[in-house]
Amino acid sequence: MLNIHNLSISFQGEYLFQEITFRLGAGDRVGLVGKNGAGKSTLLKVLAKDFEPDTGQIAYEKDIRIGFLRQDIDFDEGKTVLDEAYQAFKEIKTLETQLDKINHALAERTDYESDAYHQLMIDVNDVQHQYEILGG
Repeated sequence: MLNIHNLSISFQGEYLFQEITFRLGAGDRVGLVGKNGAGKSTLLKVLAKDFEPDTGQIAYEKDIRIGFLRQDIDFDEGKTVLDEAYQAFKEIKTLETQLDKINHALAERTDYESDAYHQLMIDVNDVQHQYEILGG
C-alpha cells in the first residue's frame, strides 16, 4: 500500500501539483496521464525517492518496490533493446536460478530426515514465495 497525503512539488515558485492526496492498494493498476510538463515524471521520481517533495507525506508499505521506465536511460554499448528490457527482471531471473539449484539439490538427495534436507525445503519455500511476490 502507498499513501500520499497533501503532496506538493514546485519548481522556481510554480507548483506542478499542490496538496494532492491518494492511496494505492496492493494489486491496483493505475495510469498517470497529463500534458507535457504537468509533473508526471516528477511525481514518479518523488515516489521512487529520487526527489523530496516540498510538502506532504508519503507512507510506503514495508517491502514495497516502486519502479518505472525513466525517460533518460543510459544504454550500455552493444546491448540490444531486449537485453535492456530484461534488466527489469534481473531479480526474478536470479530467483529462478536459485530455485533451479535448490530443486536439483532436492532431487539428488536421499537423506530426507536430515537437517540439511529440511533446510533445503525451507529455502525452496522462501525463494518460491519471494519469486511469486515479484510476479515470477
